[in-house]
Amino acid sequence: MLNRRSAIGAGREGKIPTRLATLLLVFVLGLAGCGGEEAPVPAPGAAQEQAGPADPGGETAGDEGSDAEDAIAVRALAVVQDAMSATYSTSATLRAEKSATVTARTGGVIEQLLHEEGDWVAAGDVLAILEDDEQTIEFERASTTRQTKAREFERALELHRQGLLSDEEFETTRREAEEARHEADLRELRLSRTKIRATFAGLVLIRHVDVGGTVTDGTPVYELADVAPLYADVNVPERQLSRLSVGQIVRLVADASGTTTDAVIERVAPRVDPATGTVKVTLAVRGSHDLRPGSFVQVEIVTDVHEQALVVPRSALVAEGRRWHLFRVGEGDRVQRIEIRRGFEEDDRVEILDAVEADPPLVAGDRVVVVGARALTDGSRVDIAEPDERQAGDVQDAVDADEDGAGGEVARGDARVTA
Repeated sequence: MLNRRSAIGAGREGKIPTRLATLLLVFVLGLAGCGGEEAPVPAPGAAQEQAGPADPGGETAGDEGSDAEDAIAVRALAVVQDAMSATYSTSATLRAEKSATVTARTGGVIEQLLHEEGDWVAAGDVLAILEDDEQTIEFERASTTRQTKAREFERALELHRQGLLSDEEFETTRREAEEARHEADLRELRLSRTKIRATFAGLVLIRHVDVGGTVTDGTPVYELADVAPLYADVNVPERQLSRLSVGQIVRLVADASGTTTDAVIERVAPRVDPATGTVKVTLAVRGSHDLRPGSFVQVEIVTDVHEQALVVPRSALVAEGRRWHLFRVGEGDRVQRIEIRRGFEEDDRVEILDAVEADPPLVAGDRVVVVGARALTDGSRVDIAEPDERQAGDVQDAVDADEDGAGGEVARGDARVTA
């Protein structure tokens, strides 16, 4: 009896786990049906195929090009040795040494205009002619009177010597002859003023009148200027005077056209303006040029020169606060960050006055990064996109683009002073 009960109990205990398993399977399948399609079960070995063949060294084949991908594309140029200068920069307006308004000295109607604006005239050249009929008649009448009074005076002189003419009558005849001469001279002068002449050699700047116009004494007719040479007056701080001398060459850049012309320091005033602390320096522009009176120019006066300076493009410099550094390309195309001090600056070129703690020292011929320097850190590996033998002009467009994207322009050095 006991054995049968034991067998029945054992049968019941075996059925309970089977039913529980069936219920759990139905529950799981129901949940799977609610969640959508079943996720595919990866086939055996799929993970191994996706991972790729194992490298004997423990690395995959895709790691072989990682160093090349990490290299940063840049452009580099060689440091050069050249003369650099410090300049004092200011601006000025060109003027003529002599300029005048030629006016009419008598009244009349303009009959002829012999010169136009832009003509070069010599001193005494006739510029315009007025109608002179009236002045001619007056002069001829005065000339006739002068001749008559001159003959009367000659007869009176002879009679006075013979004692046949009193002193009073002789003096009256002499005075009348002299007055007639003066009147004829005055009429001749008025007649000559109907021809308007240049008072000095120069360039006709402006013509104020037209043919047929009426002028009176003092009416402006032409503007005339002596433009050879042209002059410019600049005010230079007193501290700069020790570096200036008469005869020193100065560079002028026309503001309108950008053309460059040399001028020379002709005079340095002996007086310092107490209000501004500056001294007037007069520059002369001689020779052939396209400048004109009234032209606005930029003036650059060289105050110091370094003959054997280390020079790099401005785009090679990277600002960090008030400090500057550049990146020199070394062995294995890895860059070395070098802090520098700037010297003189000319346009887009900067003198490297000192490479602080550069090991080895920075010398001419070293390659420095000129495009892409702002993306580098010390020890970065670079891929030089341009050969360093190319001149700076060949990569200027890229240099300008790099500067424009820097968020700020490299500041001028202390050597360049702007008024």
